Amino acid sequence: MIINKSVHLKQFDNDELLFDENETVIILKFIFMNQHELIDELIITDAVRGFAQGLLLEAVDSSYAMGFLDALFGSLMNPTAGVKKVIVKFGRKSLKHWFSHASTNDLMRIQIYDIVRNQLSISFLSVLKMHANGVAKTDTPHFGILALHGNNKIVWG
Repeated sequence: MIINKSVHLKQFDNDELLFDENETVIILKFIFMNQHELIDELIITDAVRGFAQGLLLEAVDSSYAMGFLDALFGSLMNPTAGVKKVIVKFGRKSLKHWFSHASTNDLMRIQIYDIVRNQLSISFLSVLKMHANGVAKTDTPHFGILALHGNNKIVWG
């Protein structure tokens, strides 16, 4: 399976932000698995909360674009309890119109391909670092590329 696409993270109004500071940290540590020290030092602003929520939205939507049935037949990894709780909350509270590929029913059993999580980490690491340094632009959408190649069957959810 090969998917190449440009990604523009959705921008959220403050009243659309679903996650508190602790949940935002959980999302960022899930996406950026090798950046826990940087994330622990991050000041969690509404811009950072929106960035994390946009990453989670893209992770879910891109995983469904790869094919939910394919995910069912792959090997599954169990995420930590904190990540699982955040993913379930996102499925319950997110708005359907935010998604291009996931249906309302899909959102009740969210699954995220590890390859999608990894590519988001690579594509948006510089934005995370800009947030950490206080220089991230908060008024423009964040842009990245997802290049998903191979048959990686690790799925979170």
